[in-house]
Amino acid sequence: MTDQTQPITPAMPPPQTIQEVKGRSPVKAIIAIVLLVGLGAFAFFSAQQKKPTTPVRPSRVSSTVPSVTPRPILGSMTISSTSSRFSKGSPVTLQIQASSQGRQVVGYDAVVTYDKTAFDFVKAMSLMNDFKVYSYDRPTYVSLSAIKSLQDNKVITWSNQSLVELTFQPKKTGTFIFSLNPVGKEASKLVDEKAQVIYPSTGKLELEIN
Repeated sequence: MTDQTQPITPAMPPPQTIQEVKGRSPVKAIIAIVLLVGLGAFAFFSAQQKKPTTPVRPSRVSSTVPSVTPRPILGSMTISSTSSRFSKGSPVTLQIQASSQGRQVVGYDAVVTYDKTAFDFVKAMSLMNDFKVYSYDRPTYVSLSAIKSLQDNKVITWSNQSLVELTFQPKKTGTFIFSLNPVGKEASKLVDEKAQVIYPSTGKLELEIN
C-alpha cells in the first residue's frame, strides 16, 4: 500500500502591521500661529477702547506780570504866559520854567503838547546864554532838547528858572490847553552833572483865542 503523504506547506509569517503616521504640514502650523496672534491683538485693542479715557488737564503756567517802577518826581517844570487871552491874528508867546530842587542841571528835555490844528509852531529861543536849545516839530507836539555849554563851569541850581521862550501862531478861535505831559517814550526831564535823569512834576496852561 502506497503511503501518499501530502506535502506540507510552510506557514506564512503573519503580516506585519504598518502604522502610517501622518506628519503635520508646516504651512498649517504657521497659519495657526498667525491666527492666534491676530486674535490676541484684536482682544487687546478692544479692551483698551472700552476703558474710560481720563481727560488730561492742561498744566497751569504761572505768568508773572512785570511791575512798573514809578519814576521818582524831583523838582518841577511849568509852562506860563503873560496873558491867558490872545487874538487870532497875534502870535502867542509862552515860557517854560523849572526848579531842580538843589540839583545842578546840565541839560533838559521838554515835550509841549497842544492842538496842532489850532496853532502853528514858529520858533523856540533859549533864555539862558549857557544853554543851546534844539526844537523838533512833531506831528502832535513839539519836543525841545537843551545842552549846557562845556566852556561854562558855573555851578548853578534852578529855582523857577526861565528856560526857553516858545512862539506859536493861532489859526482858529476857542479855548486850548498847552501841557508838558509825556508822549510815547519822550518826556519832560532834567539831567544833572552826574548824568542822572530827573523827572520833575509838570504843569499845563489854558489859553483863550478870540
